[in-house]
This record gives sequence, C-alpha cells and structure tokens, in this order.
Amino acid sequence: MTKHHAISSLLQSTTMPPLRSFLLLFTLITLSIVPAHSQQRNYNHDGGLWGEVKRCADTIATPVEKVAHERYDKLSDRGKFVAGAAFGFGASRFAVCSTVNTVKTVGAAYIAFEALEYAGILKEARSTKEGDAIMAKTRDYLLRTADGIRCDIRTNLNPNAVKERIDRNMKRDKHGTTGFGTGAFLGFVL
Repeated sequence: MTKHHAISSLLQSTTMPPLRSFLLLFTLITLSIVPAHSQQRNYNHDGGLWGEVKRCADTIATPVEKVAHERYDKLSDRGKFVAGAAFGFGASRFAVCSTVNTVKTVGAAYIAFEALEYAGILKEARSTKEGDAIMAKTRDYLLRTADGIRCDIRTNLNPNAVKERIDRNMKRDKHGTTGFGTGAFLGFVL
C-alpha cells in the first residue's frame, strides 16, 4: 500500500469531506475561545478595535458553534484525528504568518511615523487644540486595542491555562486533540 493510497483511504473513511471537517473544526476552536477572558475579571479590556472584532465574532459564534459541535461529534475517530491535524496545521501556519505580518506592519508604521515626524507633519498636528484632541483620542483608542490584545494573549497563552485546556480536551476528545497537536507540530516545523 502506497502512502498516497493510505492517506486517501483514511480521508475517504470520514463521514464528511476533509476540507469541510477542517473548516468546521477551525471555526469551532476559533470561536470557542473568543469570550474566555471576560469571565475572569470585572474590568473590561475590550476597548478599541479588538473589542469591536470580538463583539462581532461573538454574535457569529453562537449559532456556528452549535452546528460545528453537532457535525464534529458525528465524525469517526479517524475523522476527528484528520480534522484535528488539518486544523492544527492550518492554525500553526496562520499563527506564524500573522506574527510575521504583524512585525512587518509595526516596523513599517514606525518608519512611516518617524518620517512624518521628521517632515514636521506630526508636530504641526499637535500644535492646535483640535489636533491635540484628535491625537489623544487616537492614542487612547490604540492603547485600548493593545490592552485588549495583551490581556487576551496573557489569558489564553498562560502555560497553566494551556495545560488545563489540553488536559480537558484530551479527556473529552483524545483523537481530535492528538491530531491537532500533530498538525500544529508539522505546521511549525515545515
């Protein structure tokens, strides 16, 4: 039996096409972590753009999560492993690419703002009261956005929280979680 034949027989044994399984699992996991931070503190860290994105995702998450759970639970053990592996691979590639693009964007923004400062455009904008108000609002908005992202990263990537999440998911769905770990490892390595 060749590798290609073994993989295609594994993919055909699932009750749902592999791409749909991947998209289903991706949606399920992505949307299930969105509101996790808000239950831990009374202070709301969801200001700025990050808060708006999370509120929008939360309105979509509830109906999609229900359908995703129903379909994922119908998969065979192999199907759950394959869906987990596909999602883990895709999620790790997404994480790597988005991190690289974020660093590039921040670097480009820094250079652009330094050029604006050197040209005197930012100094001119700060010289009026109206300009000061706009700059203060922009700064506050960006700080609220950064604070929301920082808080969510701290909450969701805390090593203890990650270990608890892995343990809980291993008890609930060993095949999908093992597949996710395998796919994520391959995504980071390749």
